[in-house]
Amino acid sequence: MTFSSTPFPPGLEDVVAEIERPFSLYQPALQVVPVVVDVPHAGRRYPRAFVERSRLPLRSLRRSEDAYVDRLFARSVALGAPLLVAEFPRAFLDVNREPYELDPRMFEGRLPPFANTRSMRVAGGLGTIPRIVGDAHEIYFGRIPVEEGLARIDTLYRPYHSGLRGLVQRTQGAFGTCILVDAHSMPSAGLDRDGLAKSDIILGDRFGTSAGAHVIDIAEQAFTRLGLSVTRNRPYAGGFITEHYGAPGSGVHALQIEINRALYMNETTLEPHPGFEGLEQAIASAMADCFARWSGWLDEWREAAE
Repeated sequence: MTFSSTPFPPGLEDVVAEIERPFSLYQPALQVVPVVVDVPHAGRRYPRAFVERSRLPLRSLRRSEDAYVDRLFARSVALGAPLLVAEFPRAFLDVNREPYELDPRMFEGRLPPFANTRSMRVAGGLGTIPRIVGDAHEIYFGRIPVEEGLARIDTLYRPYHSGLRGLVQRTQGAFGTCILVDAHSMPSAGLDRDGLAKSDIILGDRFGTSAGAHVIDIAEQAFTRLGLSVTRNRPYAGGFITEHYGAPGSGVHALQIEINRALYMNETTLEPHPGFEGLEQAIASAMADCFARWSGWLDEWREAAE
């Protein structure tokens, strides 16, 4: 396994420069499956200046974090797939949005004319630079300089997507196809759109538009075999990453996986609980099953056995 990172150029505002790098990339010695795993919301490096300027304590800011999902999927690297993990927190910048989904009410100064200021996510306070966390708790006391907001996009968002795009393109070039696993976690509280309690796992393929049917079918079967309850696309069908990268007609499939946080952590203290290790093993088992079947290995093994 090798590790690499992308450093920041010098001269950034302190609030951005406190984060050493936009992402960490964990690579197998040899990539043997047409799979890339990315974890965009598990970043735990909170700039001190950001926390000090927030009206919320750090624990509240962390409630939007997909805590420890990078650890849950870490064994994907040993299974032959690269793993890309954002280092910065979601409350600071959300790469699962368009690059400029920005709320003009948040900024001191004029946004660029191409900014998307009218999306539903912006209206809900969850744009590229979020205004709220959790149950509509405001992050900031007042407006932030527009230059700082744009610097976050230039120095964190763009490198992250450049790195992810490169992995997807390299994988497709080597294997003729790529399956992007976009890994997340979800609060256990709340109901899905049918008024039912959330499942253990929610798989999102943008209702069949971001991945071929076999991709989500295999994933559902893998998790179900482990005794986990699985729902498709409700209430999470996939965000910008799934929609933007998924192009099954061109050979790139993107699947979002949401994991119920109650399975592995105390949602009040934000610490892993005794179920963490078992879930980590279950996800490794599910990914091994998926990787083999997505790659066609199981068919080859069956033919060899016959």
